Amino acid sequence: MGNDLFGRVSDIQRCCVSDGPGIRTTVFLQGCPLHCPWCHNPEFRPFSPLHMFHAEKCIACGRCRKPSGGFACVRDPEKKCSGCGLCEAECPAGALSVFGKTVSVSEVMTTIKRDAFYYQETGGGLTLSGGEPLAQPDFAEALLAAAKREGFSTAVETSGAVSNQIILRIAEQCDWFLFDIKTIPEKYPALIGVEWETVYQNLLTLTKVGAHIRLRTPVVPGFNTDEALPELLHTLMSLPGIQGVDLLPWHSMGCGKATMSGLPEPDWTHMSKPSEALLKRWNAICTKRE
Repeated sequence: MGNDLFGRVSDIQRCCVSDGPGIRTTVFLQGCPLHCPWCHNPEFRPFSPLHMFHAEKCIACGRCRKPSGGFACVRDPEKKCSGCGLCEAECPAGALSVFGKTVSVSEVMTTIKRDAFYYQETGGGLTLSGGEPLAQPDFAEALLAAAKREGFSTAVETSGAVSNQIILRIAEQCDWFLFDIKTIPEKYPALIGVEWETVYQNLLTLTKVGAHIRLRTPVVPGFNTDEALPELLHTLMSLPGIQGVDLLPWHSMGCGKATMSGLPEPDWTHMSKPSEALLKRWNAICTKRE
């Protein structure tokens, strides 16, 4: 696969310290087939591009409606966002953000390579996130391979909700998997939108091919705080290659992002931050020794 392969990218964040070892650049790929009710990046879920409008920043200058250059404005309720980013570029107040822009592997690598010094000093590198990054498997594989050629560490944050063939392909280019375990098995179809068996078999595959894995679990009271979940995590921790588990308490930072993107807003009223006591108890269960 050459560096001219294109894919849709939502965002690129540099100097990240929570997405794998060392200092990393995290590339968020657009699109996710799941419907987790607590999703804190709802604007990354559609596979088509879209723009986010920050009303509090808007100065009503009208430049996004009639931008320079003679092109037709795409900020029209009757039209879908093309992802061109021209309206974002025209906005002097930073009130518009376009997600799902089409970019090439070489364009992304230009940004990634800016922090090569930090990767070399800290063991960091590239992390792919999303959305579900493996929903764009060819683009994800090409990005990881390009980073490996530069000698950078590679990591993928994934729900595991893809085919086993994709997991095997990506494993060849990936040093670390940040693997989501979102709820107990019987709740997966209705709550997440995928069968648990798909996720579990992909996790087993990674353990068999020698992958380095950290489990990640969102903790959302009222949705997935069944006491069976930390027991499941404890069981999975015994699998080869699994280095630990991260419990991710729900937070409200995603609230309003869907509305700003023109998407239906989730019902956040049923969600709350987990207590410190619950997190402490779950951590103890996950790491207990038999």
